[in-house]
Amino acid sequence: MTKADAAMLRAQKSRLQAALTSALSVARQLRGGRVADYIPELAKADPASLALAACTPDGVVCELGEASLEFTIQSISKPFVYGLALADHGVEAVHRRVGVEPAGDSFNSIIRLEQSTNRPHNPMINAGAIAVTSLIEAREGKPPLQRLLDLFAAAAGRKSVQVDLPVYLSEAASGHRNRAIAHLMKHFGMLRGDIDRTLELYFQQCSVLVSCRDLAVMAATLANQGVNPLTGERVLPAEAVTHVLNVMLTCGLYDFAGQFAFEAGIPAKSGVCGGILAVAQGKAGLACFSPPLDERGNSLRGLAAMRELSQSLGLHAFDAPPARRPSTRQAAISARPSRRTGAGTARLDALLAEVHRRRRGESGGAPASYIPQLARCDARLFGLALCTVGGEEAAQGDVDVPFTLQAAANVFTYSLALQARGKDVVHGKVGFEPSGNPFNAIIFDPRTQRPFNPLSNAGAIAICSTIPGQGATARLNHLLEGMGRFAGEDKLRVDLQVMLAERQAGERNKAIACLLRNFNVIDDEEAALELYFQQCSVSVNCRQLARMGAALAAGGVNPRTGHVALDADHVKRVLALMYMCGLHDGSGQFAFDVGMPAKSGISGGLVAVVPGQFAVAAFSPPVDAKGTSVRGALALHDISAALRVGLFA
Repeated sequence: MTKADAAMLRAQKSRLQAALTSALSVARQLRGGRVADYIPELAKADPASLALAACTPDGVVCELGEASLEFTIQSISKPFVYGLALADHGVEAVHRRVGVEPAGDSFNSIIRLEQSTNRPHNPMINAGAIAVTSLIEAREGKPPLQRLLDLFAAAAGRKSVQVDLPVYLSEAASGHRNRAIAHLMKHFGMLRGDIDRTLELYFQQCSVLVSCRDLAVMAATLANQGVNPLTGERVLPAEAVTHVLNVMLTCGLYDFAGQFAFEAGIPAKSGVCGGILAVAQGKAGLACFSPPLDERGNSLRGLAAMRELSQSLGLHAFDAPPARRPSTRQAAISARPSRRTGAGTARLDALLAEVHRRRRGESGGAPASYIPQLARCDARLFGLALCTVGGEEAAQGDVDVPFTLQAAANVFTYSLALQARGKDVVHGKVGFEPSGNPFNAIIFDPRTQRPFNPLSNAGAIAICSTIPGQGATARLNHLLEGMGRFAGEDKLRVDLQVMLAERQAGERNKAIACLLRNFNVIDDEEAALELYFQQCSVSVNCRQLARMGAALAAGGVNPRTGHVALDADHVKRVLALMYMCGLHDGSGQFAFDVGMPAKSGISGGLVAVVPGQFAVAAFSPPVDAKGTSVRGALALHDISAALRVGLFA
C-alpha cells in the first residue's frame, strides 16, 4: 500500500468515525419504543444497549458502543436467504412462489396474497420469507441449516456462527402465527416440502447470533456486489445482490419502507431484535443495534441513526447534483430544437432505433376505455424520446404526437407542491408508502386516514389542494407555468375535450374527494378535484415528457434552458417516491426489472429517470391492467439493460 493509499484510508476512517459519533448522539437523545416481547427470550434484551458500525468496500471498519454484543439476527436473515435461493434456483423459479411488490402491510401480515397468483407479496415479509426458506435444500453434502450458517459466516467474515438455542426454542414455541402462514402457503402451493422442516429451518435462521460489527460487514458484502471486503470471498453472485438490494429498498422496512426511502434513500432491513442493516452500494455497509422498537417493529434509535448517517455521508441513492446552468446565450441556443449529432447522441439514437424496432410489434393491452378520447387513440402509435442532463436528445417514432399526462402529471404537481409548501405541509396531507393497491383504489392509511402516497389518485387529489393561488385561474396558471419550467416551455396547456370527459367520467374520483373532505385532508373537494382533472388533461408530446424527466435527472434544473424547476433537495425525495410508488401495484416489479424511478399514465405515457444522467419517455396507448404502457415498459427494460443504468446494476 502506498503512502497516498494509506492516507486516503485514514481520512476515510476519520470521516466514518465522525459520522458514527454524530449518529450515535442523535440516537441517544431518543426515548420511547418497546422491546419485542412476543418471543419471550427477546423480552430479556437490555433496552439501553446501543451500537453502531460501518464497513467500506475497502475493508475499513468503524464501530461505536456495544458493537461486539451478540443478538439474534431475526428478519435481517431474509435478504441473505433470498439471495441464496436466487443463486440456487434462478429468478424465475423463486418468483413462482414469491413476488416483489411492497404490500403496505406489517412484517407478519397473514391477510393478503397477490390476487392473480396467490403468492406472498415479497420475500421480506414473513409469508414470503417462509416460502423462500422452503427452497433452501441440501447441497454438496451440507444440510440446509449448515448452508445458511456458512452463508451468514461468510458474509460477516467469520469462521462460523451459531444458533441461539433458547431463542430458537422460544420462537418455535410461540410461532403460531408463522405456522398459520406456512399452512396457508402450503394450501396455495407456494411452500415447497414439509411444513415442519421448513418452519424449523426458518426459526433457526432467525435465531443465528451476530453482532453489530457482523451486520456492518454483511451489509458491506452487499455494498461490494456480494464480495466480502475483509476476506475477498464471493458470498453471493452480483446479479443476485442487485435483486436483493432492489427488494430491500422497496420492502425491507415493511410499511415504513417508503418513508425511509424518501428520507434516507438506501436499502435497509430490520429485525425485531433491534438490529438494522443498511447498504449504500459501492460506499458502505451500515448497522445499528438498539432493542426498543417503534410501532412498526423497527428499531426506534436505529432508524434515526441511519437517517443521520445517510445525510452526513451523502448516501441517498437518488441524490443527483444540480446541472450547471447555461449562460443566457447557451440557454437561447438550447431552447431551439436539438440537432446535435455527436458520438454520444448517435449511439443513443441507434439504441432507441433498435429498441423501437424490437418493441413496436408487441401486442397486449388496449387503450384506456373509460375516457372516450383515450379509447379512440391509434393503438399503433409508439414513440421513444431521451434527453440527457447535458441537453442532448434522441428520438424515434411518434414523438411529436400530443397526449395527455394523466397520472404521469402527479409527479410534477407533487414537485410543485413541495416547492411551494415544503415537505412538512405536503406530507401532513399524504403519506410516503406504497400500498400495494391499484392507482384508483379507494383506500387510506388506517393509522392516519391519509392517502398512502402522493402518486395515487387519492394522493394526487390531496396534493392538488396545496397548489397556491387566489382562485381557480391562478392555481391552474401556477400549475401550467411550473410544468412548463420542467418541459423547457413558457407554459403547457390543457386539452379541454379530455378535461371535460374526465369530469364526466370522474365519479370514482369524486367519491375519493368526498372522503378526503370527510377525513379533513382537504377543505374544498370541488376545487381540488377540478385542478386534478385539469392536471391529468395537460397535453405534452414524448419529447417534452423526456425533457420534464431530464429536469429531475439534472437535480431540478431544465438542462436546455437552465431554469430551476425544483430545488435539488426535493428532487431526491420525488425520485424515491417514483421508484417506490410510481407504477402503483406494479412498482415493485418495475423496480426489480428496470431499476429506474418512473411514472405512468393511462394515456400510454411513461417517463423514467436516471439521476445525474438522463430521462427517457415512451408513448404507446395500449396499457396493461395496472395502467402502464405495455410497449413503453418493455422498451424501458431494454434501454436499462443495454446501458446498465438500473439503480443497483
